[in-house]
Formats: sequence, structure tokens, C-alpha cells
Amino acid sequence: MTTLILHGGATSQDNKQNDYFFSCFSKFVNKSEVKILLCYFSREKSKQDKIIKRDKPKIIRNSSKRLNFQIAKDAKHLLERIDDCDVLYVAGGKADLLEPYYERLEGLRDKLQDKVYIGSSMGAYMVSESYLTMQDKATHYGMGILPIQTICHWDQKKNKEQKLALLKNNSNAMILVLDEYQTVEIYK
Repeated sequence: MTTLILHGGATSQDNKQNDYFFSCFSKFVNKSEVKILLCYFSREKSKQDKIIKRDKPKIIRNSSKRLNFQIAKDAKHLLERIDDCDVLYVAGGKADLLEPYYERLEGLRDKLQDKVYIGSSMGAYMVSESYLTMQDKATHYGMGILPIQTICHWDQKKNKEQKLALLKNNSNAMILVLDEYQTVEIYK
């Protein structure tokens, strides 16, 4: 069974909801050592190291297991390394940086079988059928690993009815709205 953990965004904030989110990196893996592949493609390369240094201690602090981290360098590297990992984390960031990877990550759906996928904001969008980002007035299309339409940062959105109408007119797929700090677990 594949476990997908989707988060509404703002992982940089320290609070109990985000502590729970970071505990999910090891919670759903039935091993004493967990291999985690971190993907920060939605961030500018110059900022990735800073975000990794911020996230790794939060993951470690919220786990009692041994953790082994790897960083995905590019799409090919991600697809090669995921076979040896238990968890894939796709961090949030900017749509224009992550979306070009979708085509290059063909085959990811199959490689996620029996693994844990964790996606915050853009990471949640990536596995969705379609989504709306913070500024959007038009629908974006994800990889469709989950047959859902997603809106993250829901509690921060304006014109909520218009956003919902855009997605309702786009597809009959279920709409998932996630507030910042909110985590949902999906088993597939």
C-alpha cells in the first residue's frame, strides 16, 4: 500500500501541527532505519541548501528512528534513487520551478508503490490531477497520481467561491482544500 501525506503549506513555522507533519517522515515506515529522499525542485537552487538545513532537524526531532537522508539532484537521479528509499518528500515552493519536472518524472506513480510520499503545498499539487496556487486564476495540471483537485493555503485564500468554481468547472474530481499546517493521510 502506498501512503500519501499531503500538507497545506508553511512548514517553516514551528507548531504542533507541523511537528505532526514532520513525524510522518518515519511514522508510516515499519523499519528502525528510514531512508528519505528529499526533493526541493520547487525552490531556486541557491536557496535549496538553506531549506534542507531547516527541514532536516525538524524531521530528526520528530522521529525516534535512525534516518538516512539523500537529496534528489535532478529528475533522473530521483527516479534512480527512489527504489532504495522508503520515503519521498517533495517540498513546497514555486510552480514554475517544479512543473517542468512533471514530464521527466514519468514512471513515478509505479515507483511509489508501497512507499510513503510526502508533499507540502507544491508537493501536494504535484501528485494531484489539478490545482490552484496562491495567485491563480487558472487551473494547473499535476501528475494525476491522485484523482483529486487540490488547493493549499486555503485559510489564506481570498475569493474562495471563485476558486472552487474554477475547479468544479474543470473536472468532476473531488476537491481537497488544505489550510496551512494541515496534514491529511491518503492510503492507496
